[in-house]
Amino acid sequence: MEKKLKQVVGILMLMTVMFTGWMFFGGPFDTYYLLWNLLLAWIPLGIALVLIKERKKQPSGLRALGKGFLAALWLFFFPNAVYVITDFIHLSQEVFYYPNPSYEPYSGAERILYSMEKLPWNNFFSISYAVFLGCALSALSLYLLHGEVRRAKGSRRAWGMVAAVHLLSGYAIYLGRFIRFNSWDVVLRPMHLLRFAVGSFDKQALSFSLQFFLLSFFIYLIFYLFADLGRSEEKTQ
Repeated sequence: MEKKLKQVVGILMLMTVMFTGWMFFGGPFDTYYLLWNLLLAWIPLGIALVLIKERKKQPSGLRALGKGFLAALWLFFFPNAVYVITDFIHLSQEVFYYPNPSYEPYSGAERILYSMEKLPWNNFFSISYAVFLGCALSALSLYLLHGEVRRAKGSRRAWGMVAAVHLLSGYAIYLGRFIRFNSWDVVLRPMHLLRFAVGSFDKQALSFSLQFFLLSFFIYLIFYLFADLGRSEEKTQ
């Protein structure tokens, strides 16, 4: 498992490096903000890897306190990994097709013409790449902690943790995308963030949070099923 985990993390790192190189040398782009979003998406995976290593060490009160702090830090940063999904909204600014000004009925001409300009399609591919990479990073980090909780507390509580994380992330992403809060506000303005989070929870926030919960949970479930299938094949060999 440890060897396979290193391989998966290595592949994700390689994909991130390739994406970064493409962004710098394959332009033009309007999506350089994706690099920052992906950097934030790596933080929860890094924390999860540290927590996995801590499991092998001799338990102590101080170490348990440190693991609790890391788990809380992971929860604060986890929404950043799935937040990148919302970057698809920036594609609404792009023009991918337009009506053919020369079109006439029964003329044989195309009604719609598709743009072949490089910039909008570069933006489309860069956002799509970043979204899939961000989803992979988020799913892997949660998968690792899911396994830790399952070993310690059982399968039912572990799935409860997974659902709770996605539900909280849905509201955190609402606060980040619409209200423009971010993870740093937990440290810099904790009381202001808490008051605003409680006071701004309305039907719109609930609807968005639930829809994003379903989307992100579905993405994780697919990842989990593929990972579980891989484990089953290993056992039969």
